[in-house]
Amino acid sequence: MAEPLPPLPWRHPLDAFHPLRDEPLAILFLGDGGDGRWSAIFAHPRRRERATDAGEALARARAWLQGLDRSLPPPGSGPFRPGIAGVLGYDPGAPGSAAISGLGLYDRILAFDHEARAVHLIEAPDAAPEDRARLLALLDAPPPPAPVPGAGRVADAEPREAFGAKVEAVRARIACGEFYQANISRRFEGRLGDGDHPFDLFRRLARSSPAAFAAYVRLPGCAIVSNSPERLVRVCNSPEGRRARSSPIKGTAPRGGTPEADARHARDLQASPKDRAENLMIVDLMRNDLSRACRPGSVRTPGLFELKTLPNVHHLVSHVEGLLEADRSAVDLLEACFPAGSITGAPKRQAMTAIREIEGSPRGADYGSIFWAGGDGELDASVLIRTATCREMTEGWSAAFRVGCGITSDSDPEAETLETEAKAQRLLQAICGAAT
Repeated sequence: MAEPLPPLPWRHPLDAFHPLRDEPLAILFLGDGGDGRWSAIFAHPRRRERATDAGEALARARAWLQGLDRSLPPPGSGPFRPGIAGVLGYDPGAPGSAAISGLGLYDRILAFDHEARAVHLIEAPDAAPEDRARLLALLDAPPPPAPVPGAGRVADAEPREAFGAKVEAVRARIACGEFYQANISRRFEGRLGDGDHPFDLFRRLARSSPAAFAAYVRLPGCAIVSNSPERLVRVCNSPEGRRARSSPIKGTAPRGGTPEADARHARDLQASPKDRAENLMIVDLMRNDLSRACRPGSVRTPGLFELKTLPNVHHLVSHVEGLLEADRSAVDLLEACFPAGSITGAPKRQAMTAIREIEGSPRGADYGSIFWAGGDGELDASVLIRTATCREMTEGWSAAFRVGCGITSDSDPEAETLETEAKAQRLLQAICGAAT
């Protein structure tokens, strides 16, 4: 990795990224999945490519990584790396507009240290000199206008009762022994208000509902606006080797209207046999997925059923770790884990078959992943939940997203329906501009 320039004056990444909001494969990672200290802008890729599905995109990523510089990034410049970044759509072999997968090869990035209020330009040794000026210009661009208020409209894509019927269909298939759990989703669709833009929606979400894996990706004809709290997998170099970590979320309760009610909901979630069993099924699935690329005996579970509180819901989150085999790459691991077990079910393949048959339409970007990977072997990837896909229309933008829940034999259709509505709340408010 090239020597870094001295830290640059602070500018918030939301302001710096604004001129890129319609640039093909410009990506903003707003937060690093940890304490939110770092953000990064990936822009002006040397190479970029669309793909029919995640498998094709990951095969290209694997090939591109072979030729990347493997040196470590400069100390103190944060967790992000120049290299490969992109989006993986959920659906295999998706035709036409459902083929959402794409990736770029980035020679340099801007990394934003929110704690030190400094910006770092991180470059690959062979980075083209003209791109440096284009990135640095983002730090001096005029302040962007405030995001317009949300004034769009969104509606359930089918009658509310239909989701309850899908829950019952899943329970019937579980009773037949087909699988143990499947994550069935409910689709909302509509449009942004006049004069609204997907990046304005992203900025409103960043203000009202900060998320550990918030990200914005611009693709031809559409923009992905993700407010995800969930990591799919992270690979970090360590003295013991390349350590992989997945943090599946499974188990949800609404926030309470008073501190006492909120604390009661959190306690009930942590004590719920159903939610703990649901979480444990996915932990076992993730242990199996990590074992496909990790050293035998290295996979362990350092944390189970931890409470994660978001602005609109409480979640249970667990952690699974392992050490990669010497001959397996971070991209190999991502392929082994994709799509996430928390949004498919267990066993994964049987659950995915049922999901396809019961939902009846492609998921597109929903429940896919946004990721980056560096030549030094590190990688981070999210799960695309709480994520809207906005598509350009003749006038304005459409907006659609899915929310779902893991269905088990103990699921109650009305309770699961209410859970989807709690999860949808922040996106609905950000799009429509009022409590919904």
